[in-house]
Amino acid sequence: MKKIKFTINGKEYMARAGETVLDVAKREKIEIPHLCKHPDLKIKGNCRMCLVEANGQITTACSTEILPGMTIKTDTKEVVRGRKINLELIFAEHIEKCPTCIYQDSCTILKYAAEYGIKIARFEDRKKNYPIWQFSESIQFDSSKCIDCRNCEEVCREMQACSFYEITSDKGEDQIVKPRGETRDKRQETSAGVDLLKNDDDKFDCTYCGQCVTHCPVGAISGTPHWQAVEELLKNKNGKVLIAEIAPSIRVSIGEEFGQDYGKIMTGQLAASMKALGFDYAFDVNLGADFTTYEEAKELVRWITEGKPRPMFTSCCPAWVKFVEFFYPEFIFHLTTSNSPHMCSGPVIKTFFADYLKKDPRDIEVVSIMPCTSKKHEINLEKHRIDLGWCLERLDLPNIAQVCQSRGGLSGIRVPAVDHVLTTREYAFLLHRHKIDLANIKPMDLDMPLGVCSGAGAIYGASGGVMESALRSADYFFRVLDETGSMDSVVKGKNYQLKKKRFSKISQSRIEFKEARGQEGIKTATVKVGGRKLNIAVANGLGNAKKILEDLKAGKVKYDYVEVMACPGGCIGGGGQPIPTNAEIRAKRAAAVYEIDKNLPIRTAHENPSVLEVYNKYFKGDEELIERVLHSKFKPREKEGYKVI
Repeated sequence: MKKIKFTINGKEYMARAGETVLDVAKREKIEIPHLCKHPDLKIKGNCRMCLVEANGQITTACSTEILPGMTIKTDTKEVVRGRKINLELIFAEHIEKCPTCIYQDSCTILKYAAEYGIKIARFEDRKKNYPIWQFSESIQFDSSKCIDCRNCEEVCREMQACSFYEITSDKGEDQIVKPRGETRDKRQETSAGVDLLKNDDDKFDCTYCGQCVTHCPVGAISGTPHWQAVEELLKNKNGKVLIAEIAPSIRVSIGEEFGQDYGKIMTGQLAASMKALGFDYAFDVNLGADFTTYEEAKELVRWITEGKPRPMFTSCCPAWVKFVEFFYPEFIFHLTTSNSPHMCSGPVIKTFFADYLKKDPRDIEVVSIMPCTSKKHEINLEKHRIDLGWCLERLDLPNIAQVCQSRGGLSGIRVPAVDHVLTTREYAFLLHRHKIDLANIKPMDLDMPLGVCSGAGAIYGASGGVMESALRSADYFFRVLDETGSMDSVVKGKNYQLKKKRFSKISQSRIEFKEARGQEGIKTATVKVGGRKLNIAVANGLGNAKKILEDLKAGKVKYDYVEVMACPGGCIGGGGQPIPTNAEIRAKRAAAVYEIDKNLPIRTAHENPSVLEVYNKYFKGDEELIERVLHSKFKPREKEGYKVI
């Protein structure tokens, strides 16, 4: 490809055809301030912060293509003056609520304000009376902070196929970005004294994926905060046992909030930080992922051998599940019923581990640290509340029975499997707030007995990881079924030793299914699993999921097993992850989770001794019990609306 020669600030550079001034500047590490430009989205030039002089004309660097011989200047008097004025106007749209904003330690516009020495309050805040909208328990949109860049509207419509945001038809300063369907005559006063906005137009709703959050440059959209409640618990435990657990992808992304390289693995530092904050135990959701894998692999084997209608879809992403339940309810029965990882680890903690501690489950608080905003919604679903009385009757939990006698037993008592969710950004904010430097804290091991996990759990963080994890165990389960004619040993958690030669030195079954890996929006392949050929598809991003669903409806494709993650790249690009998040960063985070997997001594869920112990000692082959603890059902969903807070 022919290169284009041009200059920036008197120095010669080369560009590829179609590259913009900002593209080259970012590649060459030349600082040009910008806010609305995101590599996932189209160029809009709305923030006007990336002004440069090109051949004597002031223009936006994000939208100006390089031409042969072009002369670019980034720091002329006129350019700097224009940036200052535009930044002051942006602050007139963005109310500063810095003390409670989780972006305060990494705020781009505050950084620019300091660099350019502007007066933040030069112009009156024109949005000071604008509302804060809340979507379920997951996402808040503070419209008083919005700078109308429109990134949220585009990512929701183009990438996620939900079209939940709209831009008003009003012109000028009255034009705003807001959730769709809001009109004054659709407001209803509720008993809580808030406006519940009824959305009864065409098909649109929020799935709580949080991609609007990761593409918002000024923190106007964020996860509904749980950090205050968690901080209060840490201050006043009142006899409660506080347990924090980290999702697979957190350990390869949170370092970015502390100046570390993209993909830096910080498992030990996270364990130490949880103890430094005051948590009693630091656990790994990777163990929960191993339970999900074990159940999903069992389900896949039965799905294939019993001839159920295909494909079987993964269901551990709650935003994807909401997408199916609302937009495509005809596919609900294709979803695997296996719970998501922290919805497996939560019940295990509040039953088996509670019995180990000799504690009433009501006195255990579980905090999940997640890459995801939709997990905040998931933990509040009624189906994920644990019926403690029923569990006590079916499980061998003598210590819980004894400690609960004085409180009238557990009959009729239902508790959340997980009590709070902190996003990666929220947890980093909490650490900064308590002056805990994750980059320099001495690493510790995660706590036992729930600290043992496999490499299969680790790769859940990347697109294709859930599928690959399940295929590893399904390969073994198919072999067991073929040799014994039964899945009995699997259900009872017995590590049956295959009579045929082991697949490798460390596993009885195939480990790597690289066909499922990669950052492409849709991946398809035919893989051999336990002597059977399965057609698989992996999608990340709800827009790509929609393409697969529409092709299935039209009969254009046939698959046996499909993984869908709502966020680009999977959980490593989740709505709760550090900002910025883009394709390059997602690739580095994904590479790190596969590195973790490669270096672990156990790489399959079915060979994890902690998993086998629970199945063997507690479940004892009781499939109804397993179903109640580790599975859940789905149903069509109505539009949930949103409220003004």
